[in-house]
Amino acid sequence: MKKKPIGKKYALLLSNFKHIFRLMKLTFLLFLLCISSVWANNANSQTTKVNIQAENAHMKDIISQIESQTDYLFVYNYENVDLSQKVSLKASDISVAEVLKILFKNSDVVYAVEGNNILLMKNAAEMKKQQNGKKISGKVTDSNGEAIIGANVVEKGTTNGTITGIDGSYTLNVSPSSTLQISFIGYLTQEVSVQNKTSLNVTMKEDLQALDEVVVVGYGTQKKEVVTGAITSLKSEDISLSPTANMASGLAGRLSGVIINTRNGEPGADESTIRIRGQNSLVSNDPLYVIDGVVRSEEGGIFSRFDPEDIESITVLKDASAAIYGSRAANGVILITTKRGKVGKPTISLSYNHSFTQPTRTVKMANSASYARAQNLANEIRGISPRWTEDEIQKFADGSDPLHYPNTNWYDVVQKNWSGQDKANIQLTGGMDNLTYLVSAGFLDQGSPYRESSMKNRMYNVRSNIDAKINDYIKLTFDLFGKNTDRTLPYNGQASGNGMYSWVGLSAPTAHAYWPGTDYPTNQGWGNYNPLVISTGDAGTTASKTWVFNGQSTIDISIPWVKGLSVKGSIAYDYFGQNYKQFEDVYYVYSYDESTNTYEKLKGHTSAPQLFIEEKRTEYINGNVRVNYLNTFADVHTVDAFVGFEQNQTKSTALDGKRTNFPTGTLEELNAGDANTQTNHSSSSKTARRNYFGRVLYDYDHKYMLQFQFRYDGSHNFPSGKRFGFFPGISGGWTISRENFMKDITWLNNLKLRSSWGKMGNDYLKDSFQYLTMYTLADGSVFNGTQYSGISQANVPNPNITWEKAETYDIGLETGFLNNRLTFDFDWFKTNRKDILTKRNASIPAFTGLNLPDENIGETENKGVEMMLGFRDDPTKDFSYSVSGNLTYARNKVIFKDETPMAEIYQKEEGKPIGAALRYEAIGIYSEADIANPDVPKRPGTVAGDIKIRDVNGDGEINSLDQVRQDMTNIPDITYGLNINLSWKQFDLTLGFQGQARAVFYLREDWVNPATSNGGANILQWWTEDTMTPDNPNGTKPRLGTAYGIGGTTFTQISANFFKLKNAEIGYRIPKDIISKVGLSRARVYVSGTNLFSIDHTSKFGIDPEVANGGWDLNPMRLINLGVNVSF
Repeated sequence: MKKKPIGKKYALLLSNFKHIFRLMKLTFLLFLLCISSVWANNANSQTTKVNIQAENAHMKDIISQIESQTDYLFVYNYENVDLSQKVSLKASDISVAEVLKILFKNSDVVYAVEGNNILLMKNAAEMKKQQNGKKISGKVTDSNGEAIIGANVVEKGTTNGTITGIDGSYTLNVSPSSTLQISFIGYLTQEVSVQNKTSLNVTMKEDLQALDEVVVVGYGTQKKEVVTGAITSLKSEDISLSPTANMASGLAGRLSGVIINTRNGEPGADESTIRIRGQNSLVSNDPLYVIDGVVRSEEGGIFSRFDPEDIESITVLKDASAAIYGSRAANGVILITTKRGKVGKPTISLSYNHSFTQPTRTVKMANSASYARAQNLANEIRGISPRWTEDEIQKFADGSDPLHYPNTNWYDVVQKNWSGQDKANIQLTGGMDNLTYLVSAGFLDQGSPYRESSMKNRMYNVRSNIDAKINDYIKLTFDLFGKNTDRTLPYNGQASGNGMYSWVGLSAPTAHAYWPGTDYPTNQGWGNYNPLVISTGDAGTTASKTWVFNGQSTIDISIPWVKGLSVKGSIAYDYFGQNYKQFEDVYYVYSYDESTNTYEKLKGHTSAPQLFIEEKRTEYINGNVRVNYLNTFADVHTVDAFVGFEQNQTKSTALDGKRTNFPTGTLEELNAGDANTQTNHSSSSKTARRNYFGRVLYDYDHKYMLQFQFRYDGSHNFPSGKRFGFFPGISGGWTISRENFMKDITWLNNLKLRSSWGKMGNDYLKDSFQYLTMYTLADGSVFNGTQYSGISQANVPNPNITWEKAETYDIGLETGFLNNRLTFDFDWFKTNRKDILTKRNASIPAFTGLNLPDENIGETENKGVEMMLGFRDDPTKDFSYSVSGNLTYARNKVIFKDETPMAEIYQKEEGKPIGAALRYEAIGIYSEADIANPDVPKRPGTVAGDIKIRDVNGDGEINSLDQVRQDMTNIPDITYGLNINLSWKQFDLTLGFQGQARAVFYLREDWVNPATSNGGANILQWWTEDTMTPDNPNGTKPRLGTAYGIGGTTFTQISANFFKLKNAEIGYRIPKDIISKVGLSRARVYVSGTNLFSIDHTSKFGIDPEVANGGWDLNPMRLINLGVNVSF
């Protein structure tokens, strides 16, 4: 018989009775727990399995996962049981009992399992203590006064505790005589006696042994203690020190193994040369830049113009650790990680600084009196009548007749003493458990270094980084970045504004800039060039506007049924656009007729206006997917591995046009020019790469580490069959200090030996698709007396072209002493570069007319050592300090390059540094006795006062066979840095020194081959002092005039060694009790400086040893910054 259903009323009653019966049993268990403070597990909890995936999640979220996967029901009192504590737990196929044990191990929660019910309650003894105790509250902050969110505050010896909130505050009931124990990851645990206090604020000190616990590596992160490669990293607080327009310049001397030289001081062009462990290739030595996991081009100054306020960390991969990036990693890899949002209330941070800028030095050119004497001496030696009388020279010197005998310092005329720079950044950060965000905007405005100029260089950038946690298994990120630069500079007939400085240096000091008492520029400059007029923009302008956009999105999926398994994919889109406009206008100078007191208007060096416009566009798409696995077995065996696939594509287009004969300088549009003078060009290209890569790291108890990584790269630059290359890397580490036999050595905290080998590639080609036959349009075909257009072959293809390969070796030692307050690291490295793509331009004569392709024939070697030494301590509560130094010695040489077969061994590039110059060796100055002595080798036409050249081959003659390949270049063999940080109470001081040795600098020979004719160019003041003349036969400098022998000699080779105070900053953190009154949570003011002083060998010329082009480019800038950082 079919049973009748029970009525709803009785069913509800029965259900309530069952629930009441359960509660009665649970109440009895509560009574037992209050007496004995023990927990009990039933057998079912030991066998029921669950999968838990939680990272920084609340306890209640893990409880929810257990309830959703089992029949268990958790019962507890919300008022007594605190489940807000955050924990991380990732486990598959684990028993419920084990989860409970882990979850509540260090908490004040006890539990009991009865059937399918799990009872939670606070430890009875702790409850009683709190009821009978006192309330204490306070705030936990770091040394900078920033709130520490999530710090554990526990009554020592108990499980009574809490965590700090989003403002760092806490409240806790404790026993009157108890001691608080405060702890947080990365900081030393502190114990503070409560005594009779009701309020207790705590400042946490950094745990030196835990600092930099996690570092960014290729496609992920690793704990620093298990890293087996040679890497160098900087954190955000070090990167943002002494803000400069060129972020890379501010890092000089801070990154071991990284050579950074600023070659230029012009706003917008003040880029840096960056080399990792020196030079390795005959072709390209630029490192690879990876931003938030995506390889990005330096086009648009993506690295050097990065806003330092947006950077979380910079990591440099210097050995086989770079092999994961394969084909473009041979010159090292620089990883930039941007800041992201953090859980907490919205926080706005604002940084602003105003800088006073000036070139580090002004070139010391001859004044008018020295210049006039130099010209007279040059004329005398050449048998020409003096140009100036002694009376006239005296007037130059005393300024008694400035109209006729001026003394014009063209650098002072054109260049400001100081110019301004403004830099600002504002950030909004915050978020909840499932969503965090960071939005920032930056602005840079560099003022013109010229006195009268509309020159400008402005940059605007905006960034948005959003992290979303969909659930415990899926995470998403959405990153956007945009940048716009707007740069205008005077047109000067050359591609860079620095070209104007060549006219400044060439202009004679005996010429006026303006005719006295008028605003008429003179025609007395070199070739009618008047640098002052050019600097104003009256001669035209060069304007460049660029747009950069980066968009990136990632998805990270944890596979719940396989512990440690996840899949991560990303897609990135980059856009670069540039509009370039160069307008050369007619400007006017004036001649003066004193007899009539009239001025005649003359055209400058330009006869007709002309306009050149170019537009460039580049789009880059990159996508990759990775399968990751991370798991630890038996607490000591850790496997961290992934495999991935990546593909990217680049599209570029360019279009330009030019016209001349514009009717007026106000119409800067192409259609206003003469159509008969127009030219135009266009180009487009598409490139692609496909990559397979992976890495596996095995770590045994952080004691023994072994890592293998690979990349299988395909590049568009090579033909089928040569297109893919395999680039592996292997490294290992042994943390000796973790061995049992080292346990008793308490003063040694870290002793780690590591070694690596890797193979990397370089697919850089100046001209792509060299394996294909190229054709060009030509008009040279003639048939029956008529010329026809057609096509002709433009190259000789190379079907065998393939990868340039680099093998790297590294052996490193890392040490830490005295609780890691004292650290010392040492690395030996070596790189063998083979199959370098270069042309056979020496062994095949140029008269053949062949446009030869690149071939894989070059070979180089680079080796050296790195050392880092650091000490840091906080001897008192209010005072802490750190001192660190780094030194790198990297020496490269050419092993093979196609050279003239019959060249002398001392002239060959083989065995010498890459890029070494070929020069005559100056050994003095020829005297009259040398000229009269036939046994003294000399060139025909040599006279007393010329540079004396060494007869290298001993044939009694001086000719091209006596040129010698030099042993140094402008890239130093030795670089070093010294960094000092001091903090006392609210004050902090930072000093950063940079130095280099074994580098050379070549003076411009325009300045050292002086006074060749009347109206000649100016010369260095240094050159006019103690020159050899008939009256001064023992002079230390060659004779003035044509001075045969100066050009191409080592006489103009100057040591580029220097020691600089690169950065200095002193700051003051305004106390919280002051700034809180105006709603601020943090405020700091500071004064800083960059390029403050230098000890070197080029100061006598007024030239910075880092500058390019022998001093013709603008010297790097000195900055004095006044800045403020606030948060609210």
